[in-house]
Amino acid sequence: MKARHLEILKEQGFPVPKFILVSENEEADLSFSERDCFAVRSNFSTEDGGEHSFAGQFLTRLNVKREKVQEAVQEVFASYAGSLEYKEKANRGKEEYCPTKREKGEQEKEEQQEKAEQKKLESSIETVLIQEMLFPEKSGVLFTKNPKGILSEMVVVLGQGLGDKVVEDQENVLTYHYFPGECLYQEGQGQSCLSEQAQESPGLGLDEEELKTLFTLGERIERLFQKPMDIEFAIEKGKVYILQAREITTLDMHLPVRILDNSNISESFPGICLPLSESFAGEMYSGIFTSLGRRFLGKKVSSYEELFQRMVGGFSGRMYYEISSWYDILRLLPFSRKIIPVWQGMLGVSNEEISFSKKRPSFFLKCRIALLFCYYFFVSQRKMKELDSFFQERYASYSKKMDAEEDAKALYRIFLEMKEDLLREWDITLINDMVSFISTHLYGKKTAFSLETMKPVRALSALKTVARKYGLDSEEYRREKQSYISTYGDRIVGELKLETRTYRTNEELLDRWILDSLETDSVEKDCEETSCSGKASELKQRKSFLYRLAESSCNNREISRLHRTRCFGLMRRIVDKIGEKTIGFDVYYLSLNELKELLFSGKDFSLKIAREKELRKAYERLPVLSRVKLLGKVDRDPLAGEIRVLSYESFKGKGDIEGQIGTPGKEEGNRKAGRIGQMENAGKEDGDSTPRVFFGRGVSKGIFRGEVLKIKSLQEVRATEAKGKILLSYSTDPGWFPYLNMAGGLITERGSLLSHSAILARELEKPAVVNIPNIMEELQSGDIVEIDGDLGICSVIKQKE
Repeated sequence: MKARHLEILKEQGFPVPKFILVSENEEADLSFSERDCFAVRSNFSTEDGGEHSFAGQFLTRLNVKREKVQEAVQEVFASYAGSLEYKEKANRGKEEYCPTKREKGEQEKEEQQEKAEQKKLESSIETVLIQEMLFPEKSGVLFTKNPKGILSEMVVVLGQGLGDKVVEDQENVLTYHYFPGECLYQEGQGQSCLSEQAQESPGLGLDEEELKTLFTLGERIERLFQKPMDIEFAIEKGKVYILQAREITTLDMHLPVRILDNSNISESFPGICLPLSESFAGEMYSGIFTSLGRRFLGKKVSSYEELFQRMVGGFSGRMYYEISSWYDILRLLPFSRKIIPVWQGMLGVSNEEISFSKKRPSFFLKCRIALLFCYYFFVSQRKMKELDSFFQERYASYSKKMDAEEDAKALYRIFLEMKEDLLREWDITLINDMVSFISTHLYGKKTAFSLETMKPVRALSALKTVARKYGLDSEEYRREKQSYISTYGDRIVGELKLETRTYRTNEELLDRWILDSLETDSVEKDCEETSCSGKASELKQRKSFLYRLAESSCNNREISRLHRTRCFGLMRRIVDKIGEKTIGFDVYYLSLNELKELLFSGKDFSLKIAREKELRKAYERLPVLSRVKLLGKVDRDPLAGEIRVLSYESFKGKGDIEGQIGTPGKEEGNRKAGRIGQMENAGKEDGDSTPRVFFGRGVSKGIFRGEVLKIKSLQEVRATEAKGKILLSYSTDPGWFPYLNMAGGLITERGSLLSHSAILARELEKPAVVNIPNIMEELQSGDIVEIDGDLGICSVIKQKE
């Protein structure tokens, strides 16, 4: 497999060092090269295949002198025979496959095929690869897809000199994370080769041309093999060589492909979101779309229920539309090919690539939806007025009920009741949105239809006028301020994030905004005059049905958005009140289900809360991504080390990405203001200790909780002692196979995506976190920890006394 891939690359003109293949009893003819040193590599027939890919199981000899090549070849062949466990695993699939009930003819046919395959296997000749030895300044591995399952990310792990030292964790590494069209950032300490200073004193790092060459080669190789690839490379005297290219075998391509997009949703959920907001938003969108599905699909709704659970999702602590699910729903509409581009334009979706996860709906289903859509298209405005009346009545009722209640459990029940009640008929707003998009698009003129949009602006302008005239201490200002807060007090940056501090929860925020505005703004024009002025021709056009429909639907859209904001504001007030009576602001670090467990079973979530706090801090340091493609549910490593965003012309996508790092959302300042400081301490006793959480790199997915077995030397322990435990070490090598095979997980102080620790853990499907600084000093044998191989987190559950 290894040599075959190299032959294909050579035939296609890729820069591959010269090589030959030799069988066990064949004399190596080294006339193919004038070099004095060679690399002698394994080329076992099943090595690097899709099913059996145990990197490091066979021998590789580097820097072999010409006269020692034949000896090294025999050593590699000897490693084939010695790896019985590997051969057993490679053949296990054939041995286990033995159907119990087969027709006689079929059984004879299968037996003949098995004999033919066995004969072919016995006659096959194993070979060893002899390659020109390079002496590179830098080497590493390029993953055309992040092995964790982030399909829109390419990863380069780079080390100095030969790659073997990187694999054995003897050299520091740099990691480059590249999201094409989005951003490129460097992780780890090293000299950036993209500056003039670096050119004067070169160190570990890649310059612009080297990066561009690597990523271009990676894209070409992936297209050639039509698979995500793991590519070993070396850079000698400025030239990039491809040493090996193999399929990334750890990606589970049976998992659903998820495409996340933050177009439009980032306005309501800017910056980092806390778990309660993510959880509530997910349930809200799921509930609304399920109601919409029942309205249009009838009994067919069951086939789309799983889709409705994936309308929004979190990634790196930020909220995204799961855009692939939205496309599947839009596909149900009549003339969906025409509607989807309109929807993309109105919503501001910058990447217009369309993908579907479900089969095309049947003709009869589309006809049913078309008839219902036509009906709701014409009655939507009446339905929106009914929803407006319903919401205002229920909102006032729940506000009174919440103010009167003091029991935390009862408040949570109100929370759930209100969520179900207020959102039950909310799916009509989605129909109105589509009516708004279509009617505005068909009208085709850039007209500000929505007068509702200006109402909060006018109210704020009136408040500023009163403040300017009477001062902030006047009764007139207080009266006007209460009027504004009563109606628009929840409207603020990040208004749908429950943890956001609003003008309703902290009036001082509004006072501060008014003061800042008075200092910087000049006297404003009359807003009423500006917004209501219109040309005579436009007044005439208002008689048209299309104009009136566009204006009505746009106004109703703004009204429903304000009601949604007020609904979230009411939820926020309930959660604040629950927090004051329990664990303070920490309630926002729990999901809805976890909040229920906290209140009704008294479960301790202190470890989970500490973990989430550290995660959010780490995610604030990472560049923001507008779109990401994932394989199943996966997230980025928080990356506790040094991160540097690289911005240059060859890799710039949309705008300059510099300055995006380490800039928290505007709501962070709000969060620290007012009574939030008191809330953060509510429910905590003096002397409470925060659970310890350590960050490293997640290199093999999965979560495992168990006892630590600290190993400084393999001679000190037996493999049986590792059974069910989490191994802790500075680093590992191929000799750790039997230990890790018995263990439940792995933690190392050193390591990268390329290290034996990572490769072996991925192949054995054991959760592993590597590169945690000083973890050998922090943990001891007997400690109970939980490791998360997806996020690269080690959480201490209990330390041995």
